[in-house]
Amino acid sequence: MKKLVAILLALTLVLSATAALAAFPEKNMTLIVPWNAGGSSDLIGRLLCAEMEQDLGVKISVVNTPGATGTVGMNDCMLAPHDGYTLIANATPYSHGVMGLADWSPKDWDFLAAYYVPGIIAVKAGSEYDTFDKLYEAIKAGTVSCGTAGLGSTGYTNLCILASLDEAFNPASGAYKHIAYSGGAAAITAVISGEVDFTPQLSNEMIDYLRSGDMVALAALTEEDLVLDGVDYAIPSLKNFIPEAESVLPCGDAFGLLFPSDVPEEAKTVLEASYLKACESDAAKTFATEKGVMLTAYNLEESNALKDTAAHDAGWILYDSGAGVNSPEQFGYAR
Repeated sequence: MKKLVAILLALTLVLSATAALAAFPEKNMTLIVPWNAGGSSDLIGRLLCAEMEQDLGVKISVVNTPGATGTVGMNDCMLAPHDGYTLIANATPYSHGVMGLADWSPKDWDFLAAYYVPGIIAVKAGSEYDTFDKLYEAIKAGTVSCGTAGLGSTGYTNLCILASLDEAFNPASGAYKHIAYSGGAAAITAVISGEVDFTPQLSNEMIDYLRSGDMVALAALTEEDLVLDGVDYAIPSLKNFIPEAESVLPCGDAFGLLFPSDVPEEAKTVLEASYLKACESDAAKTFATEKGVMLTAYNLEESNALKDTAAHDAGWILYDSGAGVNSPEQFGYAR
């Protein structure tokens, strides 16, 4: 009799766990994009959630909440119930604490890294800086201006990484004019309009303008020359101009979805499975080709390992360059 009771109890627990798993999600969800529309986070988040809506059978409303290099939207998500119903579309959250913008650590987030997006140094068509060598000399002379998606953004961090090779690149030094915009799309627009001379932003933010000829890529922040579909020239790796750059390449970031790390495990399991299914869709694969990015589709464990590596490496680069005000050690990343 005791054995029968034990079996029934175990079966009840299994059925309860299965029911709880099946119950999520029971209502519509929200995706917060902490940037303006049109940037990497926005494009990738919308694509993934459009596919996940079909799989989960609920609507995922997208809300753009830009501000403080993505911190405003991230804080909104952190303040919402940690139940899996509020997601973030962003890159690895390595800079917020180091830059003094947030109290939370990257360890407070779980990450699902769908795409890796490389950085590209580009100018507008017809720029007087029509080769990287010309632009590099102007950067060293302090006679140019640069636009990024803001302090701590991937474009800004790319400059800080390059500053470890040559201090001339350091955007915090004031040697050249750096303008922080509300997102990658705005920084690209500023280059095309002539408001700034160059940008080190991301491939998918400028790919359409590279194809149309409105922008010219001078150097790819990749280990090898970068070939993009629809761009009729190979973009030379930065190491062709600065051989020492090989030690810091590639410079870019992974993009995908995030949620607080204390979200219930049953919700995490559902979200991870739906996200991985979305990454297998034709739309996700087509996006990679059309936008010049790499579909990685990392699972939760792989994504979190990548996130913590980026938080350590990029966090210390930002701190050592003078751009960061808080040591990464405060957030659990010892040197």
